[in-house]
Amino acid sequence: MNPKILEHKGNVIEIGHKMNVEGLPEKFVNSAVKVALDYEGVRDLMQLWDEETDANEKTEIIADIQDMIDECSQKGKVEGTYIRFDELDKIAEDIHAFKDSLRMEVDKKGGIKKLSQLTGIPQPSLSRFFTSSSMPRRVTLLKIARALGLGQVQIATQWTQ
Repeated sequence: MNPKILEHKGNVIEIGHKMNVEGLPEKFVNSAVKVALDYEGVRDLMQLWDEETDANEKTEIIADIQDMIDECSQKGKVEGTYIRFDELDKIAEDIHAFKDSLRMEVDKKGGIKKLSQLTGIPQPSLSRFFTSSSMPRRVTLLKIARALGLGQVQIATQWTQ
């Protein structure tokens, strides 16, 4: 095997161990290591996390790693939808309303910290999920639905179709 590949693998595993020591969820760390072995972008983010000293920056990097894990785990090609520019504000409102109602369910069942433990998604990623106007990823919604004991039908929206 190529020595450079072995070096990358060793670095990824070492950083994964550091992430475990810092208390990141085991599911997240395992997923990050697995994806980083195949995708250079995740490996680079893990390296940035390891070198970063600012706690806020590390938190942002963790959220970015989770986004990459979700993106890399989607099966098949996702066909884009054309959205008219004048519809963007309405869509953002719909997304926020959906996420706000979902957040109420999360709060009823123990809050973000508990959801993080149940899903393996780091708290910073969940906080970003609930505060951003970004379109929810199907895989993230399904993890949250399972953790909350909700069926896919209960959480299904126009964005999961």
